Amino acid sequence: MKCLIIGGVAGGAAVAARLRRLDETAEIILFERGEHISYANCGLPYYIGNVIKERENLFLQTPEDFRKRFHIDVRTGQEVIEIDKTAKTVTVRIAASGQEYRETYDKLVLSTGAEPLRPPIQVLTVKRL
Repeated sequence: MKCLIIGGVAGGAAVAARLRRLDETAEIILFERGEHISYANCGLPYYIGNVIKERENLFLQTPEDFRKRFHIDVRTGQEVIEIDKTAKTVTVRIAASGQEYRETYDKLVLSTGAEPLRPPIQVLTVKRL
């Protein structure tokens, strides 16, 4: 079985690790458009509050460590830009070069996360009496 996982960090990395534990023979490819596949979300308040001084201390797994530990093909700096469900392929763009290629799959996991929506609300200043 060949499984593609789109997105790293908490969701994608956890799925990849769990899938490896369930099937030692599966071909697992994890795509992450950024450079990091795992960081300590719960540590962010400590970093913002200056308790954790170095940003690098938030990163739990490097792509190389993840490859070695779980035998997963980790592709950072690569963004899945199209999914063809009928043909069971994805089109991937390599950020550094802009080159695109197709990858086939048997199973596909979407774990892209989200960004907060910031509505255009004017902030009012309240004066105390």
